[in-house]
Amino acid sequence: MSRKSKQLARDMSALIERSGDLRSVLLRYERGSVEVTGRVERGDTLADALEAAKGPIRRREVTEALDKFEAARHQVRLSMFSLASEQGTSMSELGRRLGISRQLASRLAAEAEKTNT
Repeated sequence: MSRKSKQLARDMSALIERSGDLRSVLLRYERGSVEVTGRVERGDTLADALEAAKGPIRRREVTEALDKFEAARHQVRLSMFSLASEQGTSMSELGRRLGISRQLASRLAAEAEKTNT
């Protein structure tokens, strides 16, 4: 297994971990949203319902989890383009198989080459 193949495997593992983290955060967010809705329906003010559900903390937690997930996904894409280049796959072919535009594929390929992932 090449160095770039190993890097892709590590990056995919990190993405899978971030995906699990995001899923957990979203479940907590969903439960908090259900709590807020229930409290408002029972007559609580929105401000009180949000305070009880720790609204600002949940929002920040979701934002951070999304950012970490997106960073991991971006790193996986860079590793994919780096490995594909090593294996002789064209960037447009990889982009097509990933379902992304040629322009995005070109940008990712250039970034992967620049960072030498």
